[in-house]
Amino acid sequence: MEDLLMIRTFSIVGGMLIISTIAARVNKAYETFTEKFITIFGAFASLFLIMYFGDIYPHNLIACGILSGFMGWSLGPTIGYIGERFKWKKFLKDKGVKRKDINNKSGFWGANDNRHYVYYYEGDEDNYFELKSDKMRELEDDFNKNILSIDSDPYNQAWQNVVFQAMISTCVAVFLTLLVVYVSPYDFSFLGLILFISLLALIIMRILNTYIFKSAKQMLYQSYAGVVIFVLYLIYDFDRLEKANVNGDASWDTAINIAVSLYLDIINLFIELLIAMSENQ
Repeated sequence: MEDLLMIRTFSIVGGMLIISTIAARVNKAYETFTEKFITIFGAFASLFLIMYFGDIYPHNLIACGILSGFMGWSLGPTIGYIGERFKWKKFLKDKGVKRKDINNKSGFWGANDNRHYVYYYEGDEDNYFELKSDKMRELEDDFNKNILSIDSDPYNQAWQNVVFQAMISTCVAVFLTLLVVYVSPYDFSFLGLILFISLLALIIMRILNTYIFKSAKQMLYQSYAGVVIFVLYLIYDFDRLEKANVNGDASWDTAINIAVSLYLDIINLFIELLIAMSENQ
């Protein structure tokens, strides 16, 4: 049957996205650390199941379903965290709270770099307060009581608009990258190693920014880099799909391998777009 690989691949991707969407709707936040650990461990374990059962039907499809379930279960809290951060920044802006960077350097070439952020009300820059101060706790209590604890908070519609824009942008990116691959005569296989190194560098920078730099601007720039990386990954994986189809490879192993790659590209692209759009607000 012609294009059997295409049918299998896109059917698997579509099914995985549906399962992840349902799981993300069910789980909006982790209740315990154990739940978070099991979700992350389960996602990695299911990847090994997919590799092991790659060419064994229907075990391979079940493994894909398990992966998409765990990914969706983690996707809900991830979106919730990004949304809470978005609303918190909107809340502080409406309260007239601004932030500035205090960088006290000492030692040889600033070896003892004591850098941190402080907050102040607009027009009263000299009277600033720390992140763990009583004023900040009052703001956090106000935010939790009047924003997070109600269903129709004043920032909910703005956040829903950001999520919708990220979804539409992801769909457009998938369609355009597919079009580029099937119209362009170029071979995109050279992107593989470049993208792997770029993704590894992005992960390292994310870790450094989370625990050391803690810079909102770096987070925004990294999300831009993530968007570029996963758009190019879509091109790379669609190119793999086209070549396998031309060569007449319709095996389950190839379909599963490419489908899981495309699925992860789409999920990660959506998250990167969501971060970029929410931070850019």
